[in-house]
Amino acid sequence: MKTPELLARIAAATGRPPAVAADQLDQLVTRLVTKLRKGKQVKVPGLGIIRRAREESQ
Repeated sequence: MKTPELLARIAAATGRPPAVAADQLDQLVTRLVTKLRKGKQVKVPGLGIIRRAREESQ
């Protein structure tokens, strides 16, 4: 699924304009990345747990 289709689905499900859906998606991704960078895991209902991949030492 490409971003425009995802935004259209979010907008339809929430009854909000696509611009608001884009902002909501951006906030979600920002929070997710912030937590992962801190080494925390993120639980996403209906999707599962997202963890930072282990970094292999060289």
